[in-house]
Amino acid sequence: MSDQTNLTHISGYKKAWPVYITIGNVLLARRNTPGSMAVLLLVLLLVPPKLSKFSKADRRQRKINADTLHDVFGLIFAPLQDVAHVSIPIDCADGKVRLCFPILSAWIADHIENVALHGLKTNACPKCEVPTNELGSNARSYRARDYARYQRYKLENQTSGSETDDDHVMNLRIGQHIFYGLDRGSASDLYKPDILHTIYLALFNHIMHWIEAFLKKHSRLQAFDKVWKALPPYPGFIVPKKAYREVTQWQGKEMRNLGRCILAVLAVALRQPGGAQAIPFKRALRCLRALVDFNMMAQYRSHTPDTIAYMAEYLDQFHRMKDIFLEF
Repeated sequence: MSDQTNLTHISGYKKAWPVYITIGNVLLARRNTPGSMAVLLLVLLLVPPKLSKFSKADRRQRKINADTLHDVFGLIFAPLQDVAHVSIPIDCADGKVRLCFPILSAWIADHIENVALHGLKTNACPKCEVPTNELGSNARSYRARDYARYQRYKLENQTSGSETDDDHVMNLRIGQHIFYGLDRGSASDLYKPDILHTIYLALFNHIMHWIEAFLKKHSRLQAFDKVWKALPPYPGFIVPKKAYREVTQWQGKEMRNLGRCILAVLAVALRQPGGAQAIPFKRALRCLRALVDFNMMAQYRSHTPDTIAYMAEYLDQFHRMKDIFLEF
């Protein structure tokens, strides 16, 4: 897992890229316990400055940065290459020693890091080849990404030195993806969506921009802030100390707290609608309720076909109702 981090102003607001490692068969409660040492810092990478121009020099520097990133992660993954085939004896929790074949099975990161690690453009999906203009359409029939095929394609066209139409169709970027050549692992299966990056810092953050613009259009922002600041205390719930618009930076903990109360706050802020407001207010609440229900179901520790069907239904309802916000 990895997560780019902004450093302090003393360092000039530069960015660092910590990469962590853990093992899969650790209980979630144990992994999240402070001091358990279940998640270890593996390496701390420096993030090069962003290149805003598209000159030949900048393109050459991007190629150097991509190759450097690939080489660095090649060194990180090198110890896994041998043990994935010949095994290694590992002391287990029950006191026995077993021959194990450690492999890289998952990678948890936000969308920007995932597309960078997979050698894709930022407006691409790391799981399938959905076109850019259909992102957010809830389509499920597109072909899964075959990164081995992309690598063969790049090797066949590397002599041209320029992007082709196929590059834009598949949303490929310059350079290789860092998982190329990793034994006993599939690059398309490594991407694992998690609640923090996929729901709290992505979906909830995005829909709150929609809701804020929606409230502003209907002159309900002040009512929303008033309800937000009047929320009573409850076990496990952190009472907001500021109005929603006064919070400048939202972290995962704050977004999780928001997910618990946003539907009730919006319902109170939109009460007593005017004649022309009744239908838009109802659709906005139904859209948000579908997303909140999806979030609640996603937090289950285990799932059955019924719970998966409920999640699919909530997601479909969200996409059917989101047109009320699309003007924003």
